[in-house]
Amino acid sequence: MNETPLRLPTPAEWASALAELKRALQTPPVKAPEAALQALHEAACMDTGGSHAVRSLLFWLAGQPDPTGFAGHGGLELHRLDPPLKIAALEVMAWWAGPTKSDRPLLEVLAHLRAQYALGDSEPFQD
Repeated sequence: MNETPLRLPTPAEWASALAELKRALQTPPVKAPEAALQALHEAACMDTGGSHAVRSLLFWLAGQPDPTGFAGHGGLELHRLDPPLKIAALEVMAWWAGPTKSDRPLLEVLAHLRAQYALGDSEPFQD
């Protein structure tokens, strides 16, 4: 049996292979689910149990308290939403969990909600 002896990769080959692996594993930034954000924004502007849950969820995503003072339970608020809002919330959560092209769509919704309730400035977040 004539076997070819194993050859270890050179440092340059290791670096090249590692760079290729990193490129393959990188998730490209995703555009915001505009329709889902709009549906959640509209619901959050109302004064119902579901709107409280939506606001709690949206501010929870950004690590901020609900400007109305409602003390919700973040992601657990999903159980209070009707099916269309639950689907929209899950779309937004999936987008927010990965690399985003811009955080601005969510931050603009939150700024508008803060302004609507006049409990803070209308541009509290930076991109």
